[in-house]
Amino acid sequence: MGSSPVGVVAVALVGLLVALPAACRAEWVAVPDTNDLVIRQVGQFAVLVYGLAHRKDLAFVSVVRAQTQDAVGGGTNYRLVVAAAKPAGDGATTAEYDCLVWGVPGSRSDTWKLRRFRKIQSLT
Repeated sequence: MGSSPVGVVAVALVGLLVALPAACRAEWVAVPDTNDLVIRQVGQFAVLVYGLAHRKDLAFVSVVRAQTQDAVGGGTNYRLVVAAAKPAGDGATTAEYDCLVWGVPGSRSDTWKLRRFRKIQSLT
């Protein structure tokens, strides 16, 4: 009796996953200072890009929480919770948004990507 092709492929995939270097399985790391210039700029970028793409008038307020992860293939993933406000004419509300941004610190802004921007909760 021979091995089934599916079994051989499954064993090969498990072996490949175990052999991946640590950089390919990077962990998310909490950012202790959410007022760090780069972290604030990433948050501002997320709010600006979302607002432009969806014709929403939002103003960046702050970064509430932040995590980073080395991205496979280079760059950094940023997982942020940002506070953003609508202007007074639209009911002046502030809400928190979950954002995922990929980029390379120090590179041009047109190389950065906003991967996710979704409302978590209203604050006011």
